[in-house]
Amino acid sequence: MTTPFTRTVLAVPASSERFLAKARRSTASALMVDLEDGVAEPGKATARDLFAKCAEELAAAPRGLWLRVNAADSPHLDADLAAVEEVAEHIDTLVLPKATPQAVDHLAGRCALPLVALVETAEGVEHAWSVAAHPAVRALMFGELDYRAELARSGGLHARDTSWAQARIVNAAAGAALPSFAGPTAAVDDAELLRADCARAAVMGFTGKLCIHPAQLAAVAAAFGPTADMTAWAHRVAEAVRRTPDSGAITVDGAMVDRPVVDRAQRILAEAGS
Repeated sequence: MTTPFTRTVLAVPASSERFLAKARRSTASALMVDLEDGVAEPGKATARDLFAKCAEELAAAPRGLWLRVNAADSPHLDADLAAVEEVAEHIDTLVLPKATPQAVDHLAGRCALPLVALVETAEGVEHAWSVAAHPAVRALMFGELDYRAELARSGGLHARDTSWAQARIVNAAAGAALPSFAGPTAAVDDAELLRADCARAAVMGFTGKLCIHPAQLAAVAAAFGPTADMTAWAHRVAEAVRRTPDSGAITVDGAMVDRPVVDRAQRILAEAGS
């Protein structure tokens, strides 16, 4: 399940029985159980078995259950998809690492589940528009850490500003009317850094963010959802439209309001009411 109001995605390694048990009580919009980077090579088979055992229980809560499989060129993907077949009815979405148009085509041809495309390579960023346009894709996510690692491999050791790549992902997702998720904040104990990261991503247009610890969920939800001021403004717009339903453009708080502004206000009220 990837709804317009999915804001928080909590990553949980499939290899940890303790973390999977805690995840059942999570308030995240979606759980992303990880078979890829969060699981060491020797533990892949055990992780698949653990996920299969608890998939039904994890899916019982009113939130999305996502499974991050290994990349399209990984030797582990065949076993991942075999495990998926056993519990596919409980999985809402597969998350595809290192997403490119070819990788999306490959996975979509092998599994009918919808996909979240994790864009984390230079090739993926360059072709984000095509990735987002694929009919199997339901959202885009930015893999900040992997992308910076690729920059470092090409000599960009000091690379920190990935805003150009992020903007391409946000734009591609918006062009396909899809949600887009910012990458995680790795410093789980730095609340100020998390708030700053959330603020930058929200202003850029990301619709939510990947979290790597439950302690990050509240701050992320607050940063990406409508604020009290936004909701109050949206109510004023709705009231002005109600009073003058036949006007093409009206004024609210001294600013012109036309159809695109009304649409934004209605979206804010829809989420605030949910």
